[in-house]
Amino acid sequence: MTDYKTSNKSGEAGTIVSDFHIEEDDHFSFSDYKVEDWLAFILFWLLALTVFAQFMSRYVFESPLGWTEEIARYQLICLGFLGSCIGIRNNSHIFVSLFHRWFSAKLSHNIYRVIALCNVLFLSILAYFAWQIIPLLSIHKMASLPISISVLYGVVFGSLLILIFRSVQHFIRILSTPAPDKTDDILASCD
Repeated sequence: MTDYKTSNKSGEAGTIVSDFHIEEDDHFSFSDYKVEDWLAFILFWLLALTVFAQFMSRYVFESPLGWTEEIARYQLICLGFLGSCIGIRNNSHIFVSLFHRWFSAKLSHNIYRVIALCNVLFLSILAYFAWQIIPLLSIHKMASLPISISVLYGVVFGSLLILIFRSVQHFIRILSTPAPDKTDDILASCD
């Protein structure tokens, strides 16, 4: 087993040619990023600042801030939901693609259509229940700050709305894509 540092080959005229290849980055454009990307980016750095404040107050100043642990937990929950929005938009969630190899291309493509519809329905049900629970939790406050727990569920509900929007986009894309000839091309056609 060799690594890129020791796997150099001698080229013509005694020059050393490396197998190590660095791909160039694509051109950066702000338009490539959507609302959920920017919200997740901002929330990630707020979470980093919260955890840094927790670390500094606990280990450097030896006087921990009580609110940082609870807020960091809630920020992580919100970040997870916003990350799911990005995963749905990119169609990069983990799924099992075992049985599609034994089915015909048309049947496999129809199964992916049904799965996309089930995703939309499931997320709609989750959003409905989140909407129902928000007013019920408005009387409950966080343990360390006088902020209602319904704020957290409001962010979860907003994330679920983005998830539904992106899932509907994916479902429409799958419906408008004709069934591929080969079974192996199904996953590539859904992207």
